[in-house]
Amino acid sequence: MKIAHISDLHFGAHDPAVLEALVAHLIEAGPHLVIASGDITQSATEAEFAAARAFFDALPMEVFVIPGNHDLPGLDLTRFLNPFGRYKRHLIDELNPELAAGPVHIKGINTARRILPHWNWANGAVSAKQRREIARTFEAATAPWRILVLHHPLMSPKEFPLDVAVFNKRPLLETISEQRIDIVLAGHQHHAYIETRQEEAHKTLFVSASTGMSTRLRRQPQGFNLLEFTDTTLRIDQLRYADGRFTTFEALSHTKSHTKPAASG
Repeated sequence: MKIAHISDLHFGAHDPAVLEALVAHLIEAGPHLVIASGDITQSATEAEFAAARAFFDALPMEVFVIPGNHDLPGLDLTRFLNPFGRYKRHLIDELNPELAAGPVHIKGINTARRILPHWNWANGAVSAKQRREIARTFEAATAPWRILVLHHPLMSPKEFPLDVAVFNKRPLLETISEQRIDIVLAGHQHHAYIETRQEEAHKTLFVSASTGMSTRLRRQPQGFNLLEFTDTTLRIDQLRYADGRFTTFEALSHTKSHTKPAASG
């Protein structure tokens, strides 16, 4: 099974040429599924969400999408009274979606918040309810690979130490360890990288994607990831945009451990 992981499209502040190249590459590569890990729009306007909807509709494969902090309206009443109304109306009503397909079981969680106890509301948060939902999802999962999708990364790249605050990060990492989650997909930083976390015999890959098409770059061009699964192996290709097309700049191969989650209770 092949999955494309795109993030931070930022419709409204995107490069049309990169958008065209991204659509062309996804159609040619033919993944079974596209995962979009948040910041679909720049300012959460009706026009931006409509453009995003048209983009997803142009893809011939299923799309799994979660919101990011830019998918909340700015400082107006809509942000506080109906923060995800436009997102739900144009994209999907479920903010914490789930999908089981072939060798993967995927759970998405919404880490964007209308308000936070911090000066920077662009930061993320995870609730106790969401952690319980993650645990219930993967306690019942039977697919070989367990994937968690969120917008805000839980690990930062060593070569790009941009601090990202996620409230309740530590208990979420504990849940990830307890449920033997294999892959955590994220975005937000506009910087592609893979970090690993080893817990006893189980390894979790934290995979972040660069911005898919935004004009706001941080040390890297636009890019996305392609993940190809068998029941026991995974290959991750990291792609970058240059000269009108996307090409692989780095690849990683990983073999899944055979450990199973401990029984709960």
